[in-house]
Amino acid sequence: MNIEIPGEITFSRTYNIPPISVSLPLTAGARTFAQVAITAIAWCFMMPTLALFVMLLWHALTVAADPGGSVLVLCALAFLLLAFMPIALFGLEDFTRAGPTLILDAEGITDRRGGLTIPWTDIAAVRIVASRNETGIRLTLRTPIQPRPLFDRGSERFLGRRSSDQYRVGLSRLTVRPHVLGQTALALVRAHGGTVER
Repeated sequence: MNIEIPGEITFSRTYNIPPISVSLPLTAGARTFAQVAITAIAWCFMMPTLALFVMLLWHALTVAADPGGSVLVLCALAFLLLAFMPIALFGLEDFTRAGPTLILDAEGITDRRGGLTIPWTDIAAVRIVASRNETGIRLTLRTPIQPRPLFDRGSERFLGRRSSDQYRVGLSRLTVRPHVLGQTALALVRAHGGTVER
């Protein structure tokens, strides 16, 4: 099955852009240079922080007569661990996963990072969301799904979904351009009765 999506605007071409023909199923992996680089940087920050945290915690609990002075440093190190550990572990999981990470076919979308397959007919609305370093799509679902409280891959960030009727799919750092993935998802949601939010 083939569908046509709008072409991508570039610096050299902003009008009369021909459409792009996309063959389904469209699969995207996470084994990209950007994913490897971000994961390696996160591991380089996480491991020394974890070692320092464990050593300082052991010192405060066993050696120091007054462990109160270490509490502030331990809290700062714990915050750094919470910042880097999900990126490092999720990046390692993405890089070592066999097969594609994201699959868009005629029936639905499969995001193996979050472990979900969502039929297009279950999606009421879709919206492309972009931040400074991440592009994704936010799906508004007709049937709520059970949210996980922390470090959910289908969340706005790592601290869980904002609501059980929304699911976010990250499109950055995959082997297919975010424009192609996003516009394909928009076209398939629209074709199955959903709406596209701006």
